[in-house]
Amino acid sequence: MTIIVVLDIPATAETRDAIYTTLSEALVETRRFDGNEGLELLINQEDDANIVVYERWQSREHYDRYLAFRQESGFSAKFRAMIPGTVVVRKFDIDRVYT
Repeated sequence: MTIIVVLDIPATAETRDAIYTTLSEALVETRRFDGNEGLELLINQEDDANIVVYERWQSREHYDRYLAFRQESGFSAKFRAMIPGTVVVRKFDIDRVYT
């Protein structure tokens, strides 16, 4: 079952560009990872230091394998060290689709 993963990433005026650049590069690899169905990099219109990544995964298992890959590679720790606050990660099941 497809799941949605939303990362809410706080930045500051000083860290925004570095975080954005790192994400822009890393998300190319994320998109190619087995089970990723698509993703979007969003910038808050009211606060451009608030960056959100919206991801669709084939299943929770696919996402968990991806997360383990990022942790084992050291990317997760390096990326979180750049961020001046707490990244909020939310995982959602799709309850209904309205078209």
